[in-house]
Amino acid sequence: MDTEFTPQQAYEFGLLPLVAWREAQNQGYAGMLAVAWSIRNRVEHPSWAGDSYPSVILKHYQYSSFNWTDPNSQKEPKAGDSAWPNALRAAMDAYLELVPDPTGGAVNYFDTSLDPMNGKPDRRPKWALDGSMVHTVDVGKLHFYRIA
Repeated sequence: MDTEFTPQQAYEFGLLPLVAWREAQNQGYAGMLAVAWSIRNRVEHPSWAGDSYPSVILKHYQYSSFNWTDPNSQKEPKAGDSAWPNALRAAMDAYLELVPDPTGGAVNYFDTSLDPMNGKPDRRPKWALDGSMVHTVDVGKLHFYRIA
């Protein structure tokens, strides 16, 4: 595919595969695509979360891999990283709408490790429990939610 980006689009696109890779590299292409689409959905519906890819992705405490206290915030793909090409493809597919949204309009997600199980406390986000969001789909170990 031969795609030319404006400088603004190049900046936006540079962030999208990085956040998809950091947030869901262990979930394969499908998980990274779902993360990228959830970000696109936020951009398409401007709100407190931002109105552009940079403002959505870099909003404090929205994507843990961009919080300076998170160990993933220092990670970058290295040469030969097998997940990076999938992150680039997932970001391109979401950014250019080359594939349909697999999340059903989701704007939030969280990892299943926050689910209560085996006596572990319930650590699901408040928005997943208070009725303001509706569960749309699970992709790998990620639960996706859209605004109710």
